[in-house]
Amino acid sequence: MPRSRSKRRALAALTAALTAVALSSMSPALAYSGSGAAAYADKYALSPNTPAYPVFGADCTNFVSQALHVGGGYPFRGAYTNESSEKVWWSRGSGPTKDTFSWSASWVGAYEFYRFLLADQPGGHPKGTAPGSSTDYWTPDSVVTGDVLFYDWGQGEGVSHAAIQVGYGTDANKPEWKGNYVDYHTTNRYHAFWSLKPYNAAWATTTIYFMNIDPANK
Repeated sequence: MPRSRSKRRALAALTAALTAVALSSMSPALAYSGSGAAAYADKYALSPNTPAYPVFGADCTNFVSQALHVGGGYPFRGAYTNESSEKVWWSRGSGPTKDTFSWSASWVGAYEFYRFLLADQPGGHPKGTAPGSSTDYWTPDSVVTGDVLFYDWGQGEGVSHAAIQVGYGTDANKPEWKGNYVDYHTTNRYHAFWSLKPYNAAWATTTIYFMNIDPANK
C-alpha cells in the first residue's frame, strides 16, 4: 500500500511537471500593443519608414496605420480584398514609390480609417470630442498611449487628419505647451501638443475625435 501511494504521488508530480512545461511552451495570444505602436511612431515621426512604405502627399493615415499594424500588432482585416469596403484594412508591397504598393482606402484615408475602426470588431471605441482651441493638459482618461485622434478642420472636408497619442510631457518644438502629445505626418511632427493649437491655423473651427483602440484586437 505505501508503495502504491508513493507511485501515485510520483505519477501526479510527473503529470503536473509535464503540464507546466506544455503551458510554458504555448505562445500567448497576441493583442494590440499601444506602447509598441507609440514606439514605432516615435521612431518614424520625422523620418518615414522608407523603402518599406511609400510616402503620400497626405501621409498622416498611412503613417498611423503603419504604427498600429507594425508597431502595435493590429492585424490586417480582409487582406487584399475589396479596397473600398469600410470593413477591410490592409496594405501590400513596398515603397518608396506607390507603383509597387497597394492599399485599402482605410489604410490611407483619415475618414475611411475612422469608419473602419467603428465597423471593425473589437476595433475602436469613440471617446468623445474636443475643440481645436483646447489647452487642457490631458485628453480623456479613456484615451491612452497608442490611441488615435482624428481632426476635422471645419473647412467642409470632414475628418481629414489622423495622429497617434504617444505620451505626456512638453511639446518638442513648443516647450511652453505641456500635456498629452501626438506624432503625425503632413507636416511631420514628433511629440506635438495633442490639440495641435500651436500649429493649426484653423484651430477655432477644428473638432477632434478621440478613438480608443481596443487592446483585444489580434
